[in-house]
Amino acid sequence: MMRPAAFAAVIAAAAACAPVANAAPVEVHPAGSSVPENLLRIELRFDRPLRGFFDVGQLRLVDAEGLPIEHAFLDLALPSADGRRVAVLLNPGRVKSGVGPNRALGRALHAGGQVRLVLDDPATGFGPVVKTWTITAFQSQGPQPRLWSLTPPTVHTRQALVVRLRAPISASSQEMIAVRDAAGRRVVGRTGLSGGDTVWTFVPAVPWQPGGHALVTHPDLEDPAGNRTCAAFEQPRASDARCDAGVTLPFSPARA
Repeated sequence: MMRPAAFAAVIAAAAACAPVANAAPVEVHPAGSSVPENLLRIELRFDRPLRGFFDVGQLRLVDAEGLPIEHAFLDLALPSADGRRVAVLLNPGRVKSGVGPNRALGRALHAGGQVRLVLDDPATGFGPVVKTWTITAFQSQGPQPRLWSLTPPTVHTRQALVVRLRAPISASSQEMIAVRDAAGRRVVGRTGLSGGDTVWTFVPAVPWQPGGHALVTHPDLEDPAGNRTCAAFEQPRASDARCDAGVTLPFSPARA
């Protein structure tokens, strides 16, 4: 195993030549400047498919002193079908209060500190990549779609529908928000996340038509800490809780 001092030197060198966070060819999510101490999910997005297997062992969390945080990740990567995205989970047993790993090791992240994510795996064809976050307090409140703010687009244009979410959602939840037209059909288009994953946008494939539309969320929409709209990750048997319905927010494209 690499000695802490040597590892810190590698991290410093990687930081010096790393691309700006979230710049191509790799996006890191959560994309904002902070994460809660109970962060559960990190997602990497690549501008081209991975060349092969993604080794979680090449991904590191480093504390403010440049030392690796041991046993932080679950040793299982969750790649997308097209190989352009990989989700990695922090060890759920360390995140959730009262279970064995949490009692033995505590959480990997601690509010008030700083953490750096480092990817330096030549086998992937990407790297080094470095993303730094400030660690904030424990987050137990999931997404609250009913409080979101919508800026309607203009009818007969392909202007983006802009939705301000008030708080970050998990990057994997980007596609769990959809738009329905006046006839109840799903509108085809392209989604996006910006503003540190707090702004969701939708650009339709064809111009907006007049009439009542709706923004619809999937029941499993969640935030980066694994909190869903109907159940917090910390809640006992949260994974068994059923979110039977999403939230529907009506809007109409504005007249030109």
